[in-house]
Amino acid sequence: MVDFAIPRILVVVLLPDNLGDWVRQSEQELCMRYCGYWLSLRGMPETQNKSTVTVSIPRNNKFSVAVLESIMQDIGQGIQP
Repeated sequence: MVDFAIPRILVVVLLPDNLGDWVRQSEQELCMRYCGYWLSLRGMPETQNKSTVTVSIPRNNKFSVAVLESIMQDIGQGIQP
């Protein structure tokens, strides 16, 4: 296993069938609809597979502004996600 100095986080975002329903942007807001989930790749086992790797992301790992702020604060304090 390789231990990286830079945290590696996978974020998976669910998208609607109609991509036009996903993002709205104006001068007042950037609104992304639907949900994203995150997973730290720290400690994940190495794989020989170069094209696809299956991971399981717990549904309680919702990616939000509060979660991103918490991850960044932890990293700033030397705590790896």
